[in-house]
Amino acid sequence: MLHHADTYAFQEAPTFDAIVVGAGAVGLCAAVDMARRGLRVALLEAGAAKPAQSSQKYFEAARAIGYHLPGLHVGRFRCLGGTTSFWGGQLVPFAPIVFTQRPWVTDATWPIGHDDIAPYYERAFHLFGMEQVIRTDDDVWKRLRVVPPPSTPMIQPIFTRWTPEPNFAILFRKEILEIENLHLLLDAQVGALVCDDAGNVSGVELRFANGHRETLRGANVVLANGTIEISRLLLMPLASGAPAPWAENSWIGRGFIDHVDCYAGSVTPIDKKRFSDLFDNAFIDGLKYNPKLRLADEIQEREQLLDISSHFIFNSSMAENIQNLKIVIKGLMKGRMERSALANPLALLRTLHFIVPMAVRYLKYRRIMNLSDGGIQLRLTSEQAPITESRIRHRSGDLDDFGMPQVDVDWKIAPDTVRTLATFGEYVRDYLEQAGLAHVKLDPQLTARDPAYLEKTDDANHQMGGARMAETADKGVVDTSCAVFGTQNLYVAGAAVYPASGFANPSFTAIALGLRLSETLARHAIGATR
Repeated sequence: MLHHADTYAFQEAPTFDAIVVGAGAVGLCAAVDMARRGLRVALLEAGAAKPAQSSQKYFEAARAIGYHLPGLHVGRFRCLGGTTSFWGGQLVPFAPIVFTQRPWVTDATWPIGHDDIAPYYERAFHLFGMEQVIRTDDDVWKRLRVVPPPSTPMIQPIFTRWTPEPNFAILFRKEILEIENLHLLLDAQVGALVCDDAGNVSGVELRFANGHRETLRGANVVLANGTIEISRLLLMPLASGAPAPWAENSWIGRGFIDHVDCYAGSVTPIDKKRFSDLFDNAFIDGLKYNPKLRLADEIQEREQLLDISSHFIFNSSMAENIQNLKIVIKGLMKGRMERSALANPLALLRTLHFIVPMAVRYLKYRRIMNLSDGGIQLRLTSEQAPITESRIRHRSGDLDDFGMPQVDVDWKIAPDTVRTLATFGEYVRDYLEQAGLAHVKLDPQLTARDPAYLEKTDDANHQMGGARMAETADKGVVDTSCAVFGTQNLYVAGAAVYPASGFANPSFTAIALGLRLSETLARHAIGATR
């Protein structure tokens, strides 16, 4: 059921089984799953139904005071669906090695293993309506009838999977409107947490720009409002003004990480057909599969390198027009028109001579032809080694319209990250050339392993850390159930809990952890009624 916070009848609201703060990818998935399990859920979104500049302005004052962090402003969205309003929907599970002890990466080890997460990746596929997804990469190649690229001791070819409906506000529209035990409140800014005399969280305080405040009560509170906002809220005092029970935990806001991305060099195909067969996106049974190259586990361990992957950027003078045409076609197939893509119809017409070969390739081989008259670039995405002093913190004396402190993010990157980028870039270059696929010209500053090369890198809009998972409070912020140390019924759902990340897009694992938490809370609720 959809509501607006400024007209919601707070005095008539029930005590919810769970209050979920944040209606992005993780919050929506967890809240819908909880509601389907019979829990009474309040899902609170600080923004409106769609992105609006008036709402986005609340992120503008956040300041990056370490490495340049574009995603601090362009990678966060204050609206229903959060970043799913703009992402492509890529789903990449964390490799098992990420959950193991890797002293060359960090002294912080995941206190849970890959096997603890794997069942919830599968549950997420079902939640997204992706029951037909091909689970193994070997079976993808078989369906494509393409001889796969070789796996070597250095390089592992992989596919990523993509959800057919990336905007979760659309994906879960029916549940949002029809499930009676799910109350979704828009424009509901949580400004502080409420605790009872025993130190347990009993609800949240909502704040309005006009100074008005309301309290919503719940048996459990789940923070799913994004890495930056989670740290900001945990660092604040309670609604009463008293220090929070977890206030002395020195790990809150620390260990902030993102992925380190770079354009490593230029790529010139040798065997254009084979290169295209191996690295064009594929569509099978309506689902997209994107090929990548990843650094093998054995080399990571032997040479003490970070987890890292690569893909190719195909540049074309017609890229924008082709993309708009794809948006139009996709919209028509889904029964909705994307008017923004029709802003320049003449430009769309000029792309038609590309459409016939693209259509033939798609219909015959289920592959998307990449236009590259502007050249091909090698793009690397590297894990970041966590650094304790890479952190999110309040900016003293600087408050927003809700009376909440503004934040500074001091993103720190270890200089040795360049060694992983360079070594992997060289392995990819040698791999492609030895296979007769392509020549690669790497950036000389990268191959020189110059630490200053980090100035050419950028973030991936993949903000993680700040509330890392650990076995005890002296090592992290949440336990293996994502419960905040110091209280019993406050949880963190999302990438903020990651003690280490691997190269993978963080969303899929964050969603899986949210579904795991949903199961935990449902089990507790059932036990409480017996």
